Amino acid sequence: AVVSTQSTGVSPESVSQFIFQLAQWRTFGYFVGTYESCSTAAFRSGRTETIRSCTTEMAAAAQAFDHTHPASVDELVGLMKELSGKHVTLCKEAAEGMGWDRHFFGLRHLNKTEGGGDLEVFGDENWATVGNIRVSTSTVASPCLRDFLAFGAVSPQGFGLGYLMDKDKFGTAVTCYLPNDHYTTFIEHLGSACQDIAAVMQGKSFKPGRRV
Repeated sequence: AVVSTQSTGVSPESVSQFIFQLAQWRTFGYFVGTYESCSTAAFRSGRTETIRSCTTEMAAAAQAFDHTHPASVDELVGLMKELSGKHVTLCKEAAEGMGWDRHFFGLRHLNKTEGGGDLEVFGDENWATVGNIRVSTSTVASPCLRDFLAFGAVSPQGFGLGYLMDKDKFGTAVTCYLPNDHYTTFIEHLGSACQDIAAVMQGKSFKPGRRV
């Protein structure tokens, strides 16, 4: 079930991305590089920019959604508002050409075009970490594609998530390379994430022994 997010001040798109982060956390116990596609069609020849959806706010909320975490329903709603605010800002910046992924791609390409060696930053272990996209996501605006939507994984260890959130439902198609020992578990956690988030949005606790 999809619960209206307007009354809580949480954007639907941020809820979609939080579902993925919560499923990732519950499946693996850690967070990974995440890609969310953003159109830059407002620019001439614009295509896409990357929204880095796995923020510290997303991570904090996912951890607070653990069944043993003491966070109350009100606190969970507050965390969702925080992650939503950050996500809305990142979406706006990406759409306006202020994302950093394409900027670094351009720097690397121009440097090589001019005969330069690979820059030091691209050999850094942190660059390798953020460049390993293990949760790759993209949404579509048309409900006509609901039954035919798919988005390919870009990492042998990761997942591709094509998704669509309507007014009354949310759906996602999951792809991965085989073999993948976590595919079924990840899908199960996607379902439980949806249920638990919906409960919180309705002011209900999903945690054992907790009503608020």
